[in-house]
Amino acid sequence: MFTQKISVVIPTRNRVQYLMQALDSVFAQTYPAAEIIVVDDGSTDVTRERLESLLRAHRIRYVFQNQNGVSAARNKGIELANFPYIAFLDSDDLFLPAKLEKQIALFQQQPDLGFVHCCYSKFNDEGHDLGIRDTSRFSGLIYPSMLLEWSMLMAMPCMLVRTDVIKEVSGFDQEMIWAEDMDLWRRISFRYEVGCVPEVLVRVRVHSSSVSLENRGEVSGFKRYLEKAFEDDPSLSGSFKRKVMGRMYANLGQNILGNGTKKQMHVVRRLEAKALSYWPELSAIASWFISFLPISLRNLLVSFIRRRRYFRKEEK
Repeated sequence: MFTQKISVVIPTRNRVQYLMQALDSVFAQTYPAAEIIVVDDGSTDVTRERLESLLRAHRIRYVFQNQNGVSAARNKGIELANFPYIAFLDSDDLFLPAKLEKQIALFQQQPDLGFVHCCYSKFNDEGHDLGIRDTSRFSGLIYPSMLLEWSMLMAMPCMLVRTDVIKEVSGFDQEMIWAEDMDLWRRISFRYEVGCVPEVLVRVRVHSSSVSLENRGEVSGFKRYLEKAFEDDPSLSGSFKRKVMGRMYANLGQNILGNGTKKQMHVVRRLEAKALSYWPELSAIASWFISFLPISLRNLLVSFIRRRRYFRKEEK
């Protein structure tokens, strides 16, 4: 029955409190993983000790590397993987039990797909549901239109990838701090059609400790993602590139529109002005005006927009 073998790669660093839950979600799969590879990117906590019993029982493989970043850890997992398919799971996220079974079934129907993904839900450290992300529209030939997508993105733990395909495109770019996953999906989608199981098969954890957009360098990271895309594909028109850049800046501003400080609203206005310098994006104009509203009214509008964007379980 389990003829198509799957390797699960779990990068981790100092997240032992979550890692054991992530592993339990892989052990609970209705389609068992042929191997589980935990790549420890320089943990200084008790990760190795907590995994000892699983190592003795040969339930996982474990490799330690000096801290080199999550992309390097994932690439190490790809290098070590022995089987034709790889699923990635961040150590703070969870697979639902039928995740691998339903995705490998789609691969069996369409073996030439580059990767198969799924929808997912978000939750916080307190276990509260933060809504469902329906990414089912990313199916078939999604390049280059995927470059315009920013409001709803595919998630790393949702992916099941052919091992030969990920090696063909040389894995993750270890120089990228932000959008390294999007960069990989772009390079695969440039060559292959992709598939989606239109069900929630993954739970993605959102941490309460977040850093501001400016400090994280997210803007420059996503800009680099697009610059790489334009460098790799000279056939993209100038107008398409400008529209893509405008959409990116507009969405980054909208992502922090609901935050309350005056400093953050200045950031929103700068990002929306940058968006409009590339393309007459209507959402950028709307966000620029909303940033001047009182916090109570602004948050009301942002909540309404998010409810329309995300389908929540309680609204079924």
